[in-house]
Amino acid sequence: MKNVIIIGGMAGGCKTAVRLKRISPAFEITLIESKSFISYGTCGMPFYASGEVDAFDDLNKTPFGILRNEDYFRLVKGVNVLTNTIAYKIDKYEKQVYCKNICTGEEFTLSYDYLVLATGAEPLIPKINIQSVKNVSTFHNPLDAKKFRELAEKGKIGSSAIIGGGYIGCELAEALTAMWGIETHLIEKENRLLPRFLDKEISLILEKALENEGINLHLSNSVSQIIEQDDGSLSLRLNDDELVVDYVFICTGIKPKVELAEQLGLSIGNYGGILVDEEMRSREEGIWAVGDCVEVKNLITGKFDYFPLGSLANRQGRVAANSISNIIDTFKGAIGTNSIRVFGLTVASAGLNSCAISNEPDKYESVVGCWYDRPDYMPESKSIFGKLIYQKHNLRLIGLQLVGYGEVTRYIDVFSALASNGLACQDLMEFEHSYTPPHSSPLNPLNFLGQMAMNQHFHNVKCVSPLAMNEFDGIVIDVRELYEVEDVPVPINSVHIPLEKIKDAMMNYDKRQNILVLCQRGSRSYEAARNFVNSGFQNVSYLGGGLQLALSILDKKED
Repeated sequence: MKNVIIIGGMAGGCKTAVRLKRISPAFEITLIESKSFISYGTCGMPFYASGEVDAFDDLNKTPFGILRNEDYFRLVKGVNVLTNTIAYKIDKYEKQVYCKNICTGEEFTLSYDYLVLATGAEPLIPKINIQSVKNVSTFHNPLDAKKFRELAEKGKIGSSAIIGGGYIGCELAEALTAMWGIETHLIEKENRLLPRFLDKEISLILEKALENEGINLHLSNSVSQIIEQDDGSLSLRLNDDELVVDYVFICTGIKPKVELAEQLGLSIGNYGGILVDEEMRSREEGIWAVGDCVEVKNLITGKFDYFPLGSLANRQGRVAANSISNIIDTFKGAIGTNSIRVFGLTVASAGLNSCAISNEPDKYESVVGCWYDRPDYMPESKSIFGKLIYQKHNLRLIGLQLVGYGEVTRYIDVFSALASNGLACQDLMEFEHSYTPPHSSPLNPLNFLGQMAMNQHFHNVKCVSPLAMNEFDGIVIDVRELYEVEDVPVPINSVHIPLEKIKDAMMNYDKRQNILVLCQRGSRSYEAARNFVNSGFQNVSYLGGGLQLALSILDKKED
């Protein structure tokens, strides 16, 4: 009989344990977790904090309502679970794990034949002078969410600040505002939200959604000091401002928890995670690692990267279990596909954004656009805005960002599959989807993005981001109908030429002039720009996403 010790009882560790017991029932499997609970749905914490998820234990139950605790894993899964237990030392030569029960103080050792590290991650705390820890917390441990909700239910929090505009920060901002009516400030050191995943064009739409719900945004700002006032409130010193709130959340990211890995002499990567191969093996014989403590291959860059996502941790756990049982299986890598929903707005991304390729911008191009998620005649149709980044020399797919109140995630998931396999813009054009008017259009946003990229690359019909509109030096031509122009004027100097008159009007312009064509959503301006290019004009572009996208992001906050 082989003994398997798994250190860490959340997604990756639990998946490894239950999969391994299914395929190798003779193995004796022990799972060690420092918390009092295991297999907790930490991604659901913002929804528990908001009250959308009713009870703390709801995030720890099976779909049929059974609590996933020690008894459940022992009786149903055949796995021994030790909660409230820390593994503080590992002897890799004697294959011994030294443990301590944090409730009783009892110390003991466990022998192993195979070891799996699923130690997860821990909060990444910025350098802030914090002169009080009262009502200052991270939002990483489920107990953080429980503490906040208890205070919110008692009406003890009237205002709050969230430091960090990533996924957790944005979801938490909704939770504080929508359910509890708490005055909320969201602070982010970069000039945009979700800075690792979004470019400014897409972030601006998210920013508008949050501001319209009363969230106070403080972008390009950092907190240097948190001081408790005499009345118990907290004073935050920002770059150019000072805030006074009742509660502060620090949501500035996480880092791999690798103390045991370092003790074992395992290889650690540039992001601080354990380096593993495609079978989730470390470089030490008999030791595997999964979940938020590891780095894996980025399928876009080919380099090690850090993707702390529950979806990946579950897949990695299965691969590790198969590897231990000598079943051929691999986790080839990831591209960081993810999404969030805030105030009904879905934001999703996959692959790299412009910041990630800023060292070699000349090697890449992008297009931005606006489409309906189903035919515009359908009452439920909603707009989707998106930005595609691709490699210039071979049109390989590099990254996609989508945002909208309609169907978004189905398209980001398809893109993820294509980009993960090294496919190109042509494949977006050829992607076949299920078409029915209640759910989709004959051509979907991915088809359009592929066409836009191909037209830009092969036919020189350039797509311009709305962010560049105010700085455009040349002639701006509006090809909308007159009633559209009167209803929604262009915010910059422009010439109105309806699309049906554009061919006759071209003779009035120098073919060397810079010309930007715009319309409401982008399709008519593309057609007009194509006419200019076909007639020999050399510097013609169209406004990606049209005025609908431009006005959404340039006039960010509604009155």
